[in-house]
Amino acid sequence: MLRGRPPHTRTDEDEERRAAPLPVQILTIIFYAGFAISVSIVAMAMFGLIGVALAVFMAWQWTRLPALGGQQSADTELLVNLRPDAPESGQRASGNASFDAYREGLLARLEQEQSNFEGFLDRLREAKDQSEFDRFLDDRAQARQDQIEQRAPAEA
Repeated sequence: MLRGRPPHTRTDEDEERRAAPLPVQILTIIFYAGFAISVSIVAMAMFGLIGVALAVFMAWQWTRLPALGGQQSADTELLVNLRPDAPESGQRASGNASFDAYREGLLARLEQEQSNFEGFLDRLREAKDQSEFDRFLDDRAQARQDQIEQRAPAEA
């Protein structure tokens, strides 16, 4: 957990880190406006009152665009606040030195086994590719041989 501030408060650094560059914000506004206007017109023409309701909904969403200084939805804020600020589990000590040593050894062994398995899979894929290529060359050679055999009786 960060020291000096509660986890639910935001700093200016958080806002600056999440802010999109200006060209992205401009493109977002343009695309959203084009989409909202065209969809609203089509919906009003085809569905009447449902189209009007859709236009009102999109106008309300327009005020919430982050590029226009709109507020984030409550769901997004909730997810940001629920994100754990605790260090990763591999970095935490349990307080039991023998268990920590066992866990580190086990994790090192699992990482080694994973790298060995990934190497095995790479060799297996390479062998499969090689066998498919060899089969292709054999089929091609057989097709040429069959073609030569078919021409030989026809010429004789």
